[in-house]
Amino acid sequence: MKRIFLFALTALLAAGAAVAQQRQMPAPTNLKVLPGDIEPQRLVGIMRNISAGLGVRCTHCHTPPDFASDEKPEKEIARDMMRMVQNIRQHADEYAPDGRADKIGCWTCHRGSATIEDPPPPPQGGGGGGKKSSN
Repeated sequence: MKRIFLFALTALLAAGAAVAQQRQMPAPTNLKVLPGDIEPQRLVGIMRNISAGLGVRCTHCHTPPDFASDEKPEKEIARDMMRMVQNIRQHADEYAPDGRADKIGCWTCHRGSATIEDPPPPPQGGGGGGKKSSN
């Protein structure tokens, strides 16, 4: 009985390893903002953060199965936005010290929406009840 269990366990582990190899991502191509040697798992994590920040799926910018394609204009807009965030983070020391600039990302402005919505106007008539700004 013990031998059958060990054989079955070995077969399951071998099958799991074969499935894992099949699911391995190919090396990314056509990267223009992110480093060309980025690990595929790190790239997927970044793309998931972008998707969450915009409230969109991969197909918003990509045309699967050809993820390298530049067919969609949204992909170039995303690249421009990534450059903008990189620029803000690089020059944020004076207004976002102590590592706070690292928290700046798509969510900062988009809040889970592909379009940035303007906030509602302040209430009219002074009945807002909020504190007055000293600035």
